Amino acid sequence: MHMRRQLPGTAKDPFRLSRNIPALLERLKVRILSHAPDVLVLSGDLLDVPASVIKGNSPDERSLSDWLNDVKSDLNFIKEWLLSVGVPFVVVPGNNDDERSFAEVFSGYGPPIDIAGLRFFCFWDRLSADQQPIRDDVNAVLFQKAISGNEHECAQVHVQHYMIYPPVFAKNKHYHYTTSVDLKKSIDQSGRVLAVLSGHYHPGTLVEGKVLHSGAPAFCEKPFSYRLYDLDEQLPTRVETCILDN
Repeated sequence: MHMRRQLPGTAKDPFRLSRNIPALLERLKVRILSHAPDVLVLSGDLLDVPASVIKGNSPDERSLSDWLNDVKSDLNFIKEWLLSVGVPFVVVPGNNDDERSFAEVFSGYGPPIDIAGLRFFCFWDRLSADQQPIRDDVNAVLFQKAISGNEHECAQVHVQHYMIYPPVFAKNKHYHYTTSVDLKKSIDQSGRVLAVLSGHYHPGTLVEGKVLHSGAPAFCEKPFSYRLYDLDEQLPTRVETCILDN
């Protein structure tokens, strides 16, 4: 989404229409209700928080606390919107979200959750110093439990901001994990994961197969795309990319 509502300004990239998002969400809500989904998935970068704020510094004459109050206000706006839609949701932060504020507003939405016969695992991963996604020890432990723990022997969907597959190199950086080959191999061997849903790479990616790997296109850029997934252990996965601006 890269939203800015209470947050001043807009994204540095002119194609990211941060200030349009609140109005677009009202239109999206109507669409969502018409689709009648079982669950909504938001795969990170809900907000467009300045990098300096995420690092703990104010980018202007305002105090850092003022900026963080704006961050929490915008996150609460999205949370209230999600609750108003009335559909269960799964949400993870991205590299343009302030993780501490995110954890405070979306407290309780991180652990594995069962919805519509699927178990959703959320991975709050980060970028390395050279801006490549990494899976830290905490998320690696959760991943191993998901793919091998007896208590999680069920149909799963893995949600994270960053991509496992396909590998993408653009704008002089890697959008996939440093350990993406091993992660994909473990997922394939587990036989438990139906889909890996991510974001991060704004043009979007889609690889269909026994395991669906979908990087949703950025909603903040025209034509304001979103995806519908029909996931069933017994049937081939169906994917439809929809646009709001039509």
